[in-house]
Amino acid sequence: MATPQREQWPFQPGVECFNAWKKALSLLVDCSIPGDADPASFDFHGCAWQLPGAFVHVSGCSAMAMSRTQQVIDERPTPHMVLFMVLEGRVTSNYDGLIQEHEPGDIVVVDYSLPYESETSGFEAIALTFDKAGVQTELQNNAHGLVLTANDHAGAVLGTQLRALAEYIDGLSVHQCQVVVDGILHFAAAAYATPATRERRDKRFLFQRASSTARQGLSDPDFGPDELVAALGVSRSKLFRLFEPHGGVQRWMLAERLRGSLQSILRSTPDHKIAAIARSHGFRSEAHFSRAFHKRYQISPSSVRTLARDSMRMATYETLLKRGGGNGSAIVEAWLAAARA
Repeated sequence: MATPQREQWPFQPGVECFNAWKKALSLLVDCSIPGDADPASFDFHGCAWQLPGAFVHVSGCSAMAMSRTQQVIDERPTPHMVLFMVLEGRVTSNYDGLIQEHEPGDIVVVDYSLPYESETSGFEAIALTFDKAGVQTELQNNAHGLVLTANDHAGAVLGTQLRALAEYIDGLSVHQCQVVVDGILHFAAAAYATPATRERRDKRFLFQRASSTARQGLSDPDFGPDELVAALGVSRSKLFRLFEPHGGVQRWMLAERLRGSLQSILRSTPDHKIAAIARSHGFRSEAHFSRAFHKRYQISPSSVRTLARDSMRMATYETLLKRGGGNGSAIVEAWLAAARA
């Protein structure tokens, strides 16, 4: 009985491993490690099995980033797609404009004919790579960035199938493995084709478009829901449903203006007037800004400026920013809550 040949990654952590990893991935993507990372500590490990119609990879990596831009797609075309299942760690990916963070149990579809970017501080994963033309149309068309989670019944089943294949592949024949893969892909096509799965992705994508567009207009006090509806080309009711989990469009915009103004106060010099900061974030008057600010944070803007003069507090803030990957809007509010306590 012919069994699939296991190919083990042969390099131990270090510079040689990093160079070999970068060369291997360069066939598909541009890749790198964080600027402050030492290639001597780089770790990639795992194994792969080639089947007649698919590749199975079980691998892990330390901090890294990769991108498949349109230029890379044009220069290095490939007919493949991937089912990528996160086992450990977290992976943040951009699927042609849709940004998603994947955690253990998530299984995402990646279509290499479309732009794709990804970064992680470290992960373990199973990847099933297959020819796009050889699967059902439900999986071929508009599947880039579709996700099934471990909480989805279909996601739990698909995850069980992928784990079982990776665990038992060495004891199966090549033919048996390919039959299992074909079954996985048939089930995946049915699972990802459900309206709920696609609607969840499309709704997330639309919200990202809406929030990005709104942030560009928040400095204008006249920018509101009507202007956002016009910019997006969606109905008012659809926009309001989109922001309903966030308390509505107006409340979301007010919260974003306040978060932005809080960050600006921390970064500003003492001669930068609070009134000017308020106007730059879309508030018509300092009085309106101060009332809204105090209602949200239970502290006045001027008192925040006083806190910002404390070098130890600000050092803590800068450390939190670095650890949080620059996600300032969430971090600054957490810092303020701790500083006030």
